[in-house]
Amino acid sequence: MYAPSAWAATPGTVERTPRAPGLGAAFVPLSATAVADAIFDEIRLSGTETRPPELTDRHLEVLASIFDEKHLGNALELVQSGKVKRLVAHRSRRWCFQVRGRTVNETYLCYPDAFCSCRAFQWDVISRGEKVACKHQLAVKLATAVNVVCDSEVTDLLMAQLLEAYARGGGEKKQNK
Repeated sequence: MYAPSAWAATPGTVERTPRAPGLGAAFVPLSATAVADAIFDEIRLSGTETRPPELTDRHLEVLASIFDEKHLGNALELVQSGKVKRLVAHRSRRWCFQVRGRTVNETYLCYPDAFCSCRAFQWDVISRGEKVACKHQLAVKLATAVNVVCDSEVTDLLMAQLLEAYARGGGEKKQNK
């Protein structure tokens, strides 16, 4: 018999699944990001040549349980208002995402699985570990899944300059280019 406390989710996990009988009371954690990524894949694959990918109520419910409803709502607002853009360097084809904030002067460099230049990423995701992703990362994943990301080609020099500016911490207040 498993102890009730053994079923409690730990930070960063959605559910703990018991191993097969006879293997003891060890548990394999199911990562919240793995569940979210599976949902994003499901959304992406729901589209066809003639029909765009569909974001269903079930998808929204699962994502809200991982990211919290308000956080998900903020990310959806960014997507619906067209604030997610993929910057693609002309020659090298390297890319990153740029997400506009609430004001015209706020833009954030974003790699959805690894980094965002916003303060919420630094504080809520990295320092406190309270969130799986910031709203900008979530917006990029949603926009990519439903295929509404606008690509913007830039020179390789401009891409290098943007990355350098963000690395120095000066990118978040730069005008959208």
